[in-house]
Formats: sequence, C-alpha cells, structure tokens
Amino acid sequence: MKQWIYGGFLVLMSVALISCTASLKKSEIDPWLADVSGSRAPAVNVEGKWQDADVDPNTPFGWGKGMLEQSNGRIEGHIGHYNITGRVSGNEVYLVFLSGGSVYYTARLEMKEKGVLRGNYFYDDDLAQENGMPMNLEKVE
Repeated sequence: MKQWIYGGFLVLMSVALISCTASLKKSEIDPWLADVSGSRAPAVNVEGKWQDADVDPNTPFGWGKGMLEQSNGRIEGHIGHYNITGRVSGNEVYLVFLSGGSVYYTARLEMKEKGVLRGNYFYDDDLAQENGMPMNLEKVE
C-alpha cells in the first residue's frame, strides 16, 4: 500500500514539475515571438496610447490604459501594470505581458479596423494559443 501512495505522489510531482516548465520564460520570449508571428512585414502601426475597449479604463478592472512604441515589427511599452513586448506581423499583433520579470499572459490581436485591436489573450502556459479569452484594445487620441 505504501508503494502505491509513494508512486502516486511521484507521478503527481512529476506532472506538477512538467506543467511548471511549460510556461513561457523571459529568456524564451524573442524566439517564441518569432516562431508564433511568422515574422511577416508589419502592415499596421500600433504606436500610441491604448486602452481596454471592453471595460472602463478608469476602474480597477480590465487591462487599463497604456502606451506602445513600435520600431519596424518590434513592440515595447506597457498596458495597465504590465510591461509589454511583442511583434507586428502583417495585420496581427502578438504581445507578451510581463510583471516583475515574469510572463503572465500572451495575446494575439488583429487590426481589422483602424484604431481597434481585437483578438484573445492566453495564459503563459498556453504557448500554442489555443484557449483564449476575448481581448479588445482601442487607440486613444
């Protein structure tokens, strides 16, 4: 009986360790962005002030307000209390949300109409970006 309990404990610990290592690490951001974005030439410019389009940005809910800077296809900036790094590839925007040096979320957004980014955000361990939740940002003048 003790062997079964011990074996079960080892299996659970192995699964926990594997799931922890599946999260995007800060050192893996650039290669992951290059892979997921396909590195197409940018067709849109996302430089400027942005805010959550779904929640009043003056409340403590939602993503809040922020600023993005774009140099060719690279993006740097912040939204709410997250630092942002990312890529523009065609009309698509790929973002990584960092806080305290750790990755918390990624996002895949698309600009189909000027000044609006629509798409999904994903938890840091969803590197294939399969289980997204809606995210919409609008440009602020």
